[in-house]
Amino acid sequence: MVTGSVQCMHTESAPATSRLPFLVAVCRPTGDIATDELNTLRMYGRLGDEDLEIMDLLDTDACEPETLNLQRDYSGVIITGSPFGFHGEDKSPEHQRVERRVRALAKRLIDQDFPTLGICFGLQALSLASGGKLVDGFGEDLQAPRISLTDDGHRDPLTAHAGPVFYSYTGHSQAVGILPKGASILATGDFCHVQMLRWGKNVYGTQFHPEITRKGMHIRINTYGDTYYPADQKAAVIARCDSADVLSANQLITRFVERYQRTA
Repeated sequence: MVTGSVQCMHTESAPATSRLPFLVAVCRPTGDIATDELNTLRMYGRLGDEDLEIMDLLDTDACEPETLNLQRDYSGVIITGSPFGFHGEDKSPEHQRVERRVRALAKRLIDQDFPTLGICFGLQALSLASGGKLVDGFGEDLQAPRISLTDDGHRDPLTAHAGPVFYSYTGHSQAVGILPKGASILATGDFCHVQMLRWGKNVYGTQFHPEITRKGMHIRINTYGDTYYPADQKAAVIARCDSADVLSANQLITRFVERYQRTA
């Protein structure tokens, strides 16, 4: 079991010899995908239960991002993907709550240049918080496209060892169309141009999903028929996803944790 949701602001600091946890801002309802997401973060981050603290942004009782003491209490923040998007007008209360909270959190993280890995929805939140624009027309269905490092990506300590070209699973309807202020492009795709950004020195966002493994993609394929692909094409989607080697993308989680994990 992972640690429970953050219900209120911390009142005590962790013992001096303990490792500070990574805060995971969960932007999706509980279920198989959310469980797989956290399990993969633990596996590739080599993190125990005590190394993760979960903030469920859908939970009405969870504390607000503005109350968090990031520098004191956490090694870094990971913002998950989400079935919610930033487009559309008819949004449920849960959708509105997630969007409001993730935007507020993203702004704080960029303002403080606090170690962050925003994944898909997380990248988009970071982009919107810094003046970027999302556009339709560059969405990607369930596949593993080729991703290429830019010159900045080759020099960045988090991405330099990924190789000039790697593959990672995707699934999104919108993408960053106007580059946010202060952001550098670390990785691009043949179709979706903005695949990875960095703000300052420590805030990262990926449009692709480094937290999805082959097993995890099967969970998503079984969940998203007629959403990200026509249900009658399921066998072809499985075949193309199974043929991809996404280990280099998964290992970005390892390098993020190794770079930023610190003690109290």
